[in-house]
This record gives sequence, C-alpha cells and structure tokens, in this order.
Amino acid sequence: MNKTEYLAQPKVAQFIEFLRRRLLSDDVQFAHAYEMETRGRSDATIPWSCDSIYDAFLKYDWRYSYQDPHTGEKHTGSSFDESERVLSLLSKKLRKAVAENSSTEASYCCQMVLDWGGVLGSSKKGNKKKLESFDGALAGYLAETKLLFESHEARLTNKYLVSTEGQSFDVVMNAGFTKIYSILCEEFIIYDGRVGAALGLLVREFLEHINESKVLPDSLAFHYGRAKNSKVKRNPSSRSLKFPGLSSSSPAHIRSNLKANWILQDLTRRGAGKFSTLKNPLRGIEAALFMIGYRV
Repeated sequence: MNKTEYLAQPKVAQFIEFLRRRLLSDDVQFAHAYEMETRGRSDATIPWSCDSIYDAFLKYDWRYSYQDPHTGEKHTGSSFDESERVLSLLSKKLRKAVAENSSTEASYCCQMVLDWGGVLGSSKKGNKKKLESFDGALAGYLAETKLLFESHEARLTNKYLVSTEGQSFDVVMNAGFTKIYSILCEEFIIYDGRVGAALGLLVREFLEHINESKVLPDSLAFHYGRAKNSKVKRNPSSRSLKFPGLSSSSPAHIRSNLKANWILQDLTRRGAGKFSTLKNPLRGIEAALFMIGYRV
C-alpha cells in the first residue's frame, strides 16, 4: 500500500478530518495533563498541561546537550526554537555530506543529532555502534534510504532494503535513526515512543467520538514506545482498543513512521490552524505530539 492508497482509506480520511477540526476550531479542542518526573533520583514531579494541540507545542521542552565531534564543543538548550535551529543546521550539513558521498562527515552529523536526542550510545553498543558498522558505505546507505522514503511509491510492507557500494542493507529504524531520517528527508517526522503514544491517544479519542471503539483499524494502529521510567505510562490502549508497542522490528517502526508522515503531510496541506503560520508546520505538530505523549 502506497501513500495515495493509504490516505484513500475511509477511516484514515475521517481521522485526518477529526484532527483538522481539533486544530481549526476554538470550540473543539484537546485537553491533556500529567505529572512529569524530574531527572535524577528525586521523587518530585512537575505538572504539565495543555488545552489544545497547539498549546502543547507552545509548552515544548526538551533539555538537550550534544557535542561537536570535530571541535569537542558542547551545545545546550531546551526550547523549540533552539532545537529547530540545531536540527536545521545539522540537516544542511548532513544533506551536503550525503550529496558529496562523505561517510565521515555524514557520521559526524548523525552522531550530533543522536546526541541531541539522547540516544547516541557508544562504539560498543547502541546507535553509534550501528553507525560505525556501515563504515565507508554510510553516505551511500543514507542516500538510498532518502530516495526510498521520499519516493511516491514508498509502501507499507514487511521488508525495507537498500543497496549501495555493492552491498545490501536492511533499513534501520528505531528512536535514534528516525531522528537521522527526519533531518535527511523531506517531510519526515521524528517518530519515537512519545509521538506514537500521542497518536494512539488521538486515535482512541477519534474512535470513541464516532462510536466505533470496539475494533482498532490496522491503518490507525500506531506503535507506542515504553518509557525508561516504569512509572510513566505511555500505552494509549483502552479495554477494547489494543495498540502495539515498539520493539526491535524496524519494518513495524517504519510503517508507523510512514503512516504518521502521510497523515500529517495531508493535514498540513488541508490547513493546520495556527501551525500553518510556522516556518515548518510538520515539525511543530511533531513537537506537540512529543509533549502530549510523555504520559498518556
């Protein structure tokens, strides 16, 4: 199933219209609230709430710290504008490195965006190890993956494979690599566990709104991610609607990411309320979902 076929499904079209009304109407909004755990060993929490999806965007907060592998310089921030400047800069650098087939420079850019997202890992385990496993083929792998995800014929399937430098690679997808693809590809959102949880919550509200809360359509079965802190619930499931959890399966994660991309792309083209005034409406909606999905 490609993008056109997916968006033509009745439940998907209805869900997009449901979201559009939530963004455009002052009467039909979205309220959400939770307690956010503080970092460290403290049991203290910080109250967070929003009265609309746009309000969730306005209350975006991601305290990041990443290091430039070239200079060793550390960069910090927490606001949406600060993160957006970082991601825009890294996007330009990564796209240039990939266009010039420089795997070394591409690796530096990827490491910085992973470090920004707190999911870099090390040469022994995690995303940094995976990056290094591509060796000199990284730039080629990213170029082919970019072509795959941006193609009008990108499909929801069970296997995603690209070939470069005489080698074939399964496309890697997790909470780290989605960040890399988001700055490499056009109109590609960061789909992590929090964004998945928020989409699941909105789908649940949509199905309850239309009195069809007994069966979860596969087209709207977004994967959520469990929090590292076991006290934080991110499962948007109800008694009858069971959303799947993210696992090590890259194809499942890719399918959820593509579906989210397509829905939000279509939504922004139809008119996304106050988000439409932003330089990058898609990134703004992604940020709102990230905040909503901290705890559901």
